[in-house]
Amino acid sequence: MKIRKIAFLFFVFGLLFYIPAQAGITMRLKAVNPADSEKTVLIKTYLPLEVKPEDVIYKDDLEVIYDNQQGSYYVYGEYLLKPKEVLEKEIELKDVWVIDLTQIAMIRQDAKAILDNFKKTNYFDRTKLLYDGIDKKLKEVEALQDLSSAGPDYKISNYRNSLSLLNSAKADLVAAKILLSEVAPKGLAKFTWKIILFIIIFLAIFGAGSFLIWQRQIKLEAEQKPQE
Repeated sequence: MKIRKIAFLFFVFGLLFYIPAQAGITMRLKAVNPADSEKTVLIKTYLPLEVKPEDVIYKDDLEVIYDNQQGSYYVYGEYLLKPKEVLEKEIELKDVWVIDLTQIAMIRQDAKAILDNFKKTNYFDRTKLLYDGIDKKLKEVEALQDLSSAGPDYKISNYRNSLSLLNSAKADLVAAKILLSEVAPKGLAKFTWKIILFIIIFLAIFGAGSFLIWQRQIKLEAEQKPQE
């Protein structure tokens, strides 16, 4: 009897669980042969966009392959299943969805140092608004990181939101430095336009990159839906 290949994979983030220890995140994959005869079943599941091959701790006998068109890695395997047989596989990933708290502390420290430089000047109130905005975003990042243990899908979403907030806080910090250079000695004023140009380029690249990442992730998630 000729064996016809079919691909049937059930994969949702609800099948993932987060282990706070060193293990990281485990993805459980399930393949099913719904037919009344033997079939060759293909498992092909895209990994989150942040994951690289070196972040895969355990993958059983699955292969990790890069998709040039999607710009993302996926795990792949081919198995001969008996009628109605269910096959389960696990892959274990490093927890790469963590914001370094040291980075948050450094941004807050730099912002506070700039604010202190504006004390007893006419620019203090303006700088205080920038500082408060930076501090608010950093607190949101810290809060999102605390909520990350609720579940892997939630954790990944929080990480991406945190990254956006963190980059926005960095842009605000650069804006505060621009203001400082404008009221500092003339020797620093020549750097103002260079910093402004840097902000414009940074925000343009970050905005375009974030949009592409979300679009690709939505497309990949749509392709993860079970199909026979």
